[in-house]
Amino acid sequence: MVPPCSSSPWQNTDDTCGSGLFLASTAASEGFNDTFTWVALLTVLGLVLAAVYRWRDKRAKLLEKDYVVLDKVVVELDTLQSLTATHADLGGLRRELSLVKQAEKRFPKIPFGAVVDTVEAYETTVLSTECAKRITKRISDKKSVTEALELSRRQGAKIADVRAAIDTAQRVIDRRLRR
Repeated sequence: MVPPCSSSPWQNTDDTCGSGLFLASTAASEGFNDTFTWVALLTVLGLVLAAVYRWRDKRAKLLEKDYVVLDKVVVELDTLQSLTATHADLGGLRRELSLVKQAEKRFPKIPFGAVVDTVEAYETTVLSTECAKRITKRISDKKSVTEALELSRRQGAKIADVRAAIDTAQRVIDRRLRR
């Protein structure tokens, strides 16, 4: 314990009060020692790097899920390719399309929008249910058969466009996941 100082420093013959004040003022002016500063700096740097890597991991997991969604769209297109599709056949494709639209909102720089646009263009080429019923009733009617074949050709072309858009989006995802 430091003895109390007298009111004036020149009256105090004991040097403990003056040297105690000097030590306190030098410790405050020195700041932290070098070891503590480096440890604090490295700790902060480690926390920032951990946060960045955690953020990148979350984004990578989302991108992997979106990649799988694009694969599911390709599977739906494979099933639709084998038939002349009607509106009733598009249930699975519409479900997957809603997931692609969500991915487009999450990652606007990845060309999910092109996939959405080409799938929606494909949906315009499907047969209406009335047309499909007429074709099955009057298969001998040359006009109905020609109309169905033309729509089927356009569907095939649109499927090729959708696959090209999906390949482009998946290549962009692959490049981002490799970083």
